[in-house]
Amino acid sequence: MEGIDFEALADRVRNWGRWGSEDGRGTLNHIDAAALMRATDAATTGKMFGLGLRFDGNGPMDGRFRRNPKLYVTALDQMIDPNNPRARFSDDDINMSLQCATQWDALSHSHYDGMLYNGCKACDTLSVHGASRNGVEHMAMPGVLSRGILLDIARLKGVDVLPSDYGITPADLDEAVDRANLTVEPGDIILVRTGLMSRFTSGSDRTALSSPHSGLAGECAGWLFDKSAAAVASDTVAVERIGPDTMSGDMPLPLHMLCLRDMGLPLGEMWDLDALAADCAEDGRYSFLLSASPIAITGAFGAPINPTVLK
Repeated sequence: MEGIDFEALADRVRNWGRWGSEDGRGTLNHIDAAALMRATDAATTGKMFGLGLRFDGNGPMDGRFRRNPKLYVTALDQMIDPNNPRARFSDDDINMSLQCATQWDALSHSHYDGMLYNGCKACDTLSVHGASRNGVEHMAMPGVLSRGILLDIARLKGVDVLPSDYGITPADLDEAVDRANLTVEPGDIILVRTGLMSRFTSGSDRTALSSPHSGLAGECAGWLFDKSAAAVASDTVAVERIGPDTMSGDMPLPLHMLCLRDMGLPLGEMWDLDALAADCAEDGRYSFLLSASPIAITGAFGAPINPTVLK
């Protein structure tokens, strides 16, 4: 794992029992009253940005692993009262993978050695009915709202899109924080921009998202732990760098394992950060109020979101 001692780092960042034996929110517990007040203080200009992709058949999934949404109309132009046909209604249903577009990975999404976050045994927790512990509903209640900080690594490096083999390091994150003239505070949600999402939103290139791509190196789990971050999200399908070496070896997807299983830190994937990044570069303000609660689907391993920023 990029020269990092995985076992040592896992031991260092593990938060099991930190917020009680029954906890299912993990590092979202860092979002206390002080963090919420910092979030409200960060909204000063009244500019709003949506960071979510649309959920439709033209989404980023290619169908090999996850499915884009299919909408089914179940009632169309129906009369409410046959004796008074003026008032009508329509209704619908949807079939989709819960992690097919902008979404949170719940703490039940990834694990290793038969154990999930907070010492939950996989054999007791996971079933065809979902997760009995660490499901996404714990993120949804009471919700996910805090100060967000954008770390625009692509702009920091002077490129539109980071090279596909680039692993973002803690030093890169520190440089971006310094460039933004910010201090990361406990409970902040970190948004990391690689520029990759523009390949899909501008060119409908699904292959770019599913191919090897840049992202956080595994060692960034230690940086997130030291900063008491509440969560991290990115404009890629995995947040971490994806390449042949990160999908195999002693520990595939090391950042997923360290964040979700050991630290209890949620990962936000496939966020559209481009418009927000352009505005932050223009006004020099890289912090804002961020609201990003998932749908409270009991036992789900992840869930759709429509993240909203207020600057």
